[in-house]
Amino acid sequence: MKYFLLQIKQTIWLLPSLYCLFASLLAFGVIYLDTVHGEAVTQTIPPLFLISVDLAQTILGTIAAALLTMITITFSTIMVVLTTYSSQFSPRTLSDFITNKVTMRVLGVYMGGIMYSILTLLFMREDLKHEVIAGPIGVLIAIICLAFFAYFIHHVANSIQVSNLINKVTTSTLKAMEHRLTPNKDEVIKITWDKPSLPQSANRFEVKSDTLGYIQLHETHRLLETALDKKLVFELTKPVGAFVKPGDTLMIIYYQNHGSHPKLDFRKYIKIGNDRTMFQDVEFGIRKIVEVTLRAISPGINDPNTAVDCILHLGKLLAEVSKYDGSYLNYYHDGEIKVTTMQTPFKDILYGAFFQICHYGREDISILLAMYDALITIVEEGDPSVEEVVRQFSEYINANFNKEAIHEMDMPYLNRKKERLGY
Repeated sequence: MKYFLLQIKQTIWLLPSLYCLFASLLAFGVIYLDTVHGEAVTQTIPPLFLISVDLAQTILGTIAAALLTMITITFSTIMVVLTTYSSQFSPRTLSDFITNKVTMRVLGVYMGGIMYSILTLLFMREDLKHEVIAGPIGVLIAIICLAFFAYFIHHVANSIQVSNLINKVTTSTLKAMEHRLTPNKDEVIKITWDKPSLPQSANRFEVKSDTLGYIQLHETHRLLETALDKKLVFELTKPVGAFVKPGDTLMIIYYQNHGSHPKLDFRKYIKIGNDRTMFQDVEFGIRKIVEVTLRAISPGINDPNTAVDCILHLGKLLAEVSKYDGSYLNYYHDGEIKVTTMQTPFKDILYGAFFQICHYGREDISILLAMYDALITIVEEGDPSVEEVVRQFSEYINANFNKEAIHEMDMPYLNRKKERLGY
């Protein structure tokens, strides 16, 4: 089910296609009423909502041309936003706008309006002696499209605000963590540092990758169902977000029977694609915020306040990640391990989040203070077991900062941060 949802989310043309299909069905329904049951329509519907065929042709032709112009404007606006995302934020954030439901819904409404207008205009015959309802419905659709256009302009104005982008990425990353760590019925999830005890006497075979790309998704719940059905144990050797090549081992399967291993395509439980996604990849969400931070502190943009906001959001995310620190994510059923997968320890995630920021912001005291604030958030809101790791990393940040950039007036603020970290 998660794999199916991921495919739906990545299929950006699906929502506009559904709107076009609905508009086509509406158009054929209206055409059927106007051409086959025209006299009954004129007797049932008030004359106010009926117009002549000539006027309907004029209105529908005008609406089709106007909506085509609105689609052109909308597409141009989308390209401007994508350029802004790529140049000022990060190329990895483009998908956050492209796959946005509002963007796809607006395009779908416009395309549906054009589809309705063209189809109904095609069947507006001169030999129709009665008035028709297709034109007034077209006017109603045009009004709806105009409302969506105003809504889209408001949506674009909000989307290009970096604070909204950061909040959205943070929320999506927290949801990705929830997808990975929410157990199903009769399922227990445990996180350990050491590799769990796997069946030593069982036979085993390795499943190799046959493609190149990033691991986007582990179908762990389907693996668990297969493990219970076939009496197997799965060991996933690559975490979500890892880059794999053909021939790399994706999983090791342990089985009890003495014959050949089960003849199933186990690769279908691991989704590999060209790009990383945020469906389960928590580190990718963190990476997006890091890239926005690096762009903000670059000399070309020079926006340290945005960088500070990003770093504070990183602190909140890392505080939540610290609660699930460990090297292995294990799935149990009735006390027996069925699926185990590698995951990145918190220490490595912490380093990956800040080492580039530490390097490129080593002369900006506001960046240093913001990083200390993020570490304080991790200590105060995160798991107590990572406090020592955070303190050691704070020493790394302090050692790599350019001491010549620290003025004596900065020292009281810096010392207060260090005291809250416990040293």
